Amino acid sequence: MHPFANLAYARLNLDFDRELFAKEYDEYILPASKQIAIRKPVWQGTRQLNQSWGMVDPDLYDKCNIEIEQGNSGVFSIDPREIPQFKIFNLMTLRTVDSDSDFVKKSAGEGGSLMRNHHLDRLWTLKPEFRHLKIVEFILKKLPFKKIVSIHCASLAAGTFACIHRDLRYSSGGVVMHDSNNGIGNGVYQQGHVIISLNISDGGVPLWWSLDGQDRDKVFTVNDQVYMHSDYFLHGVPVCAHRRRQIRITGIPSAKLSGIIDHDHKVVLPDDYKFDPEQDLYPG
Repeated sequence: MHPFANLAYARLNLDFDRELFAKEYDEYILPASKQIAIRKPVWQGTRQLNQSWGMVDPDLYDKCNIEIEQGNSGVFSIDPREIPQFKIFNLMTLRTVDSDSDFVKKSAGEGGSLMRNHHLDRLWTLKPEFRHLKIVEFILKKLPFKKIVSIHCASLAAGTFACIHRDLRYSSGGVVMHDSNNGIGNGVYQQGHVIISLNISDGGVPLWWSLDGQDRDKVFTVNDQVYMHSDYFLHGVPVCAHRRRQIRITGIPSAKLSGIIDHDHKVVLPDDYKFDPEQDLYPG
C-alpha cells in the first residue's frame, strides 16, 4: 500500500503570501478560467444531504446552476438558474497522442482547461504562459512532489456556494472508474498520488466535507492555508462573503511530505475502510 493511501485529510506546516497570490490569481488565472456547473443528478442527489448538514438554505440550494445532457449525445449545457458554481482552470496540459479521444484532446490537451486527476501515468507539462508566476514557483520549489499531474485552480464569487459533490477520477472516455468490490474507491490516493490544496482566499467560509457510510451526516470543516484532502469524499462550500480562490495540486509525493504534515491534525482511514458506491447517493 502507498504510504499516504489512507490519509483523508492532514494540515501541512507551510505558508505563503496570500495577498501576492490573490493578485496573481486575479490577473492571470481568473481571466483564463471557465465557468462550470454541477451535473443535475449530483444536485438532486445531494439536496437532502445539504439539509442534514445545514450548509446552505434549501431554497437557495435549489437555485444553483446545473448541467443538463442534451438527449443522449454526451453534450452538456448549463441551465443558468441563479447561483453560478466554480470558475476553473488547469495550469497543466496533457501530452496527447493520436489515439486519444476528441474529449481528452479538447479538455486536457493544448489549450484544455477542465480535466484533472485523469491519465495519472501520462506526461503532463506546465503551460508556458504561467511559468513566471510566484504561485508556480512556490508549487515547484516548496511542495514535496516528485511528479505533478494537475494544478487545478477553482474560484467562487461572492454570494455563491459549491453544491455538495465528489471529485472523481475519470477514464479516457469520461466514465467514472469503479471498484467492483468496494463501490468507488479513493483512486487517486490508492495509486500513490496525493492532493495538496493552497487556500489563497477562503471566501469567508471553510470547506465542508464528510466521510462515507454512517458518517455521511457528520461534517468536518477545513480552512488551513495549506492542507491535504482526498476530494473523493463528499464536500461543498457554504455561501461566500467574498471571492474564494483555491489551487489543488495532484502528484506523486516525495519522502519530504511526511516531515511537513501536522500529525496532530489529520484523519486516517483504516485499511479495511468501505467506500460508498457513487450510485447510492446520486444514481444516473
